[in-house]
Amino acid sequence: MANSERRFSPLVGVTVAVLGLAGVLAAQHLPVRERIQDDLTRRSEQALQAAGLSSVRVSFIGRDGTLQVATAADADRALAIVRALEGVRVAEAEVPAVAEPAPAPSASPTAAAPAPTSPPEVTATVAGGGRITLSGRVPDETAKSQLVKAATDAAGAGMVDDQLTVDPSVTDKGLDGLGRLLAAVAKHSTDLTVQLRGDKIEVTGTVDTAATAQEVDAAAKAAGVTDVSIAVKVTEVEQALGDLKAVTFVDDKTVLTPAGRAALARAAQVLATTQVKVRIEGHTDSKGTAASNLTLSRARAKVVVDFLVKQGIAADRLTAVGYGETRPAVPNTTEANQAINRRVEFIVVQ
Repeated sequence: MANSERRFSPLVGVTVAVLGLAGVLAAQHLPVRERIQDDLTRRSEQALQAAGLSSVRVSFIGRDGTLQVATAADADRALAIVRALEGVRVAEAEVPAVAEPAPAPSASPTAAAPAPTSPPEVTATVAGGGRITLSGRVPDETAKSQLVKAATDAAGAGMVDDQLTVDPSVTDKGLDGLGRLLAAVAKHSTDLTVQLRGDKIEVTGTVDTAATAQEVDAAAKAAGVTDVSIAVKVTEVEQALGDLKAVTFVDDKTVLTPAGRAALARAAQVLATTQVKVRIEGHTDSKGTAASNLTLSRARAKVVVDFLVKQGIAADRLTAVGYGETRPAVPNTTEANQAINRRVEFIVVQ
């Protein structure tokens, strides 16, 4: 055992000596390295500051430097300056990654309600006693309530049957005027239909007086639509025209008798109170040929129209037609009956 210990003692001694020398060299080298690092850092910072890059941070490990810069453009300039310094072996730059801004969350667009484009379609039916039935499409509940109220104000509580539906695709064009129109006719009609459709108002049916017919005409034209069609029969006008004395002519001629002229003057007075249109029908008895009677009836109807126009009645309200002997009021069996059949009738058509 003693021989073995003596054999290994020199090896142990050499090892210890080497380790000790390494420690001495390391101890001497560390201060030198630190001085180099500090010197390179100081000179780099001075050079960068002189170049206006004082915000760049510099650190060295030995002769290898790392630069922390804000932008890639600053990194290029700073690296060129530092790498040019004596003693620098390597220099690299660190540029912080700039996160791209997250796209702003796109608010899901609220689908805008399509602008109403279609005109409303409303039908108001006025029955006997003034009861009103409303049907068709209006743009919203407000328009519906207003129209029902206008009808109720005109006809009375409990006298309106509301069958309207709401459709946002339609406009409110003409609805206000329609309400005013109902107020004009509701209590004076026995059978009237008012239709608002597109740019047109159509009025058909029967009202009681010429004054009501004039109200219907004025209210329809004030409804804000471009086309107004009125086909209203007036009970009062029909009655008044029916009560006229016979329009007579000189026998077998187209010349009015004095009595015939007086009857037509009265007819003009009646027609002046309304805007209704009238068909003038000429009729004859069965004397003579059918052809001559037809010609005579047409000519007499034309004479009546011309007379009324001269009295101020618009020509477009009057139509002349002749039927000859084809439509007798009574059989042509006596002179008295033949006299009845030689007649002119006024038919209210609108």
